[in-house]
Formats: sequence, structure tokens, C-alpha cells
Amino acid sequence: MKPLRILVVGQTPPPYGGQTVMIQYLLDGIYHDIEFVHVRTNFSKELKSAGKFAIGKMWELIRVVFAIYLARIKKRPQVLYYPPAGPHLIPVLRDIVLLCATRWLFNATVFHFHAGGIARYSERLNPVLRRLFWLAFAKPELVIRTAGLAAQDGQGLCCKKKVIIPNGIPDSARTSIRRMSDTGEPIRILFVALLREDKGIFVAIDAVRQLLMMGMNVELICIGEWDSPGVQARARLMIEETFRPRFKFPGVQIESEKWEFYKNADVFLFPSFFHSETFGLVLVEAMCFSLPIVATRWSGIPEVVEDGRCAILCESRDADSCRYALALLASDSSLRDKMGRKARERYLRYFTLDLHRRAMKSALSQLRG
Repeated sequence: MKPLRILVVGQTPPPYGGQTVMIQYLLDGIYHDIEFVHVRTNFSKELKSAGKFAIGKMWELIRVVFAIYLARIKKRPQVLYYPPAGPHLIPVLRDIVLLCATRWLFNATVFHFHAGGIARYSERLNPVLRRLFWLAFAKPELVIRTAGLAAQDGQGLCCKKKVIIPNGIPDSARTSIRRMSDTGEPIRILFVALLREDKGIFVAIDAVRQLLMMGMNVELICIGEWDSPGVQARARLMIEETFRPRFKFPGVQIESEKWEFYKNADVFLFPSFFHSETFGLVLVEAMCFSLPIVATRWSGIPEVVEDGRCAILCESRDADSCRYALALLASDSSLRDKMGRKARERYLRYFTLDLHRRAMKSALSQLRG
């Protein structure tokens, strides 16, 4: 039997975002009877540039379209796999051009939604663009979503089949991590994301600032790049001079350097209300490293973590509720340990890379014939 050949069009790291990382994991897997052909896109060299216009991205779009045609002629893939962008005008227009120019070449199309909310975006477009939108996106053979609570893009696009496949990652921790209590060191609260308002950076700073004003021995470590100089300046203004040593911004960290931060943290904080949030891959990284989590009831986040067992969920944009949850964990080492163990158990049960790849193979195999 000939393998099912699938053309994967998407960006792999760098930059190191959830979508780029998961595409790399997909390509690195070994799947019997499925063969991947990859056309790498390079629309964003940094996470902060995603969704923003640049002249160079127009030339990149032309290059990608020609690369798809060339791959179709040389490798003859039957299926197009594509991760649509989030609901912003510039990336939506890019996807319309790319898909209208190439989707007709393939027997089947798979949309994998690492960013959600695009199905309803057509309502904002003028009649001409709305028509092109539906030519580009309507009736894919398969839609993959990462969480059931995320945006219902498959139904909105009238897909033929839809499936929910949670993301999965390698076990970089390798074992459950037990953290020492009462060492006298500050409780380390870890935040990992693009440092922008709707990822919750200001909520995180405000909540930890409140804890410090209450006299609690905590510190906040924020890993990631600043979305803009304005966001960075606003964050700096929020931090009183006396508290500045308790706020650390080490920038982007990858691979072993990032895992060290997870290993040395005590609590993971993810107060996201990001417009196209679907899953939050960093939550799985935190669970892998046995970290109790404080996060928001937003999109697919409650489905990824388990409220009350390995996470405490707060309302979005609410620094006071985050502060309360953080105070509860910071003052109770036994609770941190218990929730951290439950987090690790949940990772092993639902979010390993092997489980993810098996689910992807099962879903993609249905497209044969």
C-alpha cells in the first residue's frame, strides 16, 4: 500500500510559539503509511511580529505559493495540511490568497486550529472578501481542534469531519519533581508567554505586586519577548522601585534553559485572555514539571487543566482573584506539592507526545482514498 502523502504548510521554530513547536513535533514523528512533505513558511521571525504587516511577508507569500506548486509536482501529495491564522485582517487576507491559489490542487484539506475564532471573522469582511473567504476556508475534509471549549471553527466552516486532539509534548522533566519547602527563598512564580496585555502580563505583575505589599516572600519570573516597547514601559511603571528585584525578565528561553526555569519554579501563572487562545501549550509544560497552576477560565484552558486538583482558575482580567489564588499556594507548601503531583499525573495521562502523535495518525489516516 502506498503511503498517504500529506503536504504540511507551516512554520517551524524559530520563533518558539505553541503552533510552530507542535508542527515540528508532527514532522519529527514516525507514522506508518503516512508520509509528510513540508513547505516551511517564514512569515514571522519573532512572535511579536505575527499578524502584523511587512513588505517582506508579501514576497514570502509568493515564495510559499510557488513552493507548494513545486512540491505538488515533485512529491505528489494528496492532502493539504494547514494551520489557519487567528482572526486578524492581515493574516486572514494572507491565508485567503494562499488557500485560493493552492487548495484546489489537493484531494483533501486539513485545517488544524492552534489559533481559534476565524470562522466568525467573515462577518467583518465586505461582500467580495467574504466570498473569497468562503472559497478559501469552506468545507475542509477534516478540522482538528485542540480543545472542545475553544472556538467552534470546524462547525462554522461546515467541515466534513472534525476531531479534538490535545497537544502533547516530550517528557522533558523525566520524573516527578518534589520541591523543598520552608527554605527561606522567595516563592518563585513563573509566567511564560509573549509579554503582551491579553496574555495577562499586567494581571500577573499586579497580582504579585499586591502579594509583595502584603509582605509575602514571592518573586515573578516572566519568560518571553516583549510585544512592544510600550508594553514594556507600562510594565516597568507598574513595579515600585523597592520591589524591582522581585520581578525578573530573562527574555526568550528555549530547550534546556527554559526547562531549568520550570524545574526551579514553585507556581505557574497563566492569566491569559488572548483573543485566539485555544490550548496554552505552556500549561502542559508546567504540568510536566509538577507545577501547581493559577490560570483563567478562558477558552480551552479549563479543559487543559483541572480546576481544584492541579490548578486554581480565576476570572480573566482579575488581578485580585489571581492574587488570592497565588497567596493560597504561596502560603501552603503541602498544597503546592499535592497539586503539583496531580499536575504531573494529568500530563502523563492526557498530554504526552506519544498520545498526541497516535491521535494525529488515527485522524489523518481517515483521509486515505
